[in-house]
Amino acid sequence: GFPTYEGKELGLGELKFRTYPYDESVIITANEQNDYFKVVLKAMEEIYPEIAKKTKHISHGMMRFASGKMSSRTGNVITGESLIIAMKNLVMERIKERELSADEKQKIAEAVAISAIKYSILRSAIGSDIIYDFEKSISFEGDSGPYLQYTCARARSVLKKAKSSGSRTATEAVAVRLPSGPILLERLLYRFPEVVERAAKEFEPHYIATYLIELSAAFNNFYAHNKIIGSDEEDYRLALTEAVATTIKNGLYILGIKAPERM
Repeated sequence: GFPTYEGKELGLGELKFRTYPYDESVIITANEQNDYFKVVLKAMEEIYPEIAKKTKHISHGMMRFASGKMSSRTGNVITGESLIIAMKNLVMERIKERELSADEKQKIAEAVAISAIKYSILRSAIGSDIIYDFEKSISFEGDSGPYLQYTCARARSVLKKAKSSGSRTATEAVAVRLPSGPILLERLLYRFPEVVERAAKEFEPHYIATYLIELSAAFNNFYAHNKIIGSDEEDYRLALTEAVATTIKNGLYILGIKAPERM
């Protein structure tokens, strides 16, 4: 007789393990495949128990437009490539008046477009549908990838300005005047390693996305209400700014998102 899909999946699993001996294999599919993979993994436990122990199935929802569900029947379907191009065009429209070279604008547009798409996917908890909103995804304010990139660029701009004015960076400061008590930024920075560890352990990258939004909001609030360069606590506040910039950049790197120097 003919082999079943489950039988082919078992053969593929054995071939994959033999070709690329792995410590762990994570298979990601749409939620519709849940029952199918329950059968596959149960059969794998019986036939290839060692491979089964190293195989994990994670299911996810589908990407949908905020305007409605994608449908091939109505023509409301978009490819990954065309989505990136559409996002780049939107970003270029947003930054066309900024004093940047044409090359810089192209690089920023591509980085921001990909950031908008990746963040919109990764901010969703595993298993839920991804509601994609074109305008919100490229917003430089609020819950978006470009907002994180903008905050990182803002922090770097402060550090660059401090260096050009002769202020010491965090690594150059010999003694730092500490504030009277801990602030929200410090508490958030302290949490970064545990957030990353939890995200990795639970296969939930949205923990990092949510954390970075909280950190960015806290820094922007701090930036709006506190003088950094020229303040009595300049060394400390510059050190804090540098820590924020480094943490956001590292968090974006984990999510596969670039952090442009300028926005």
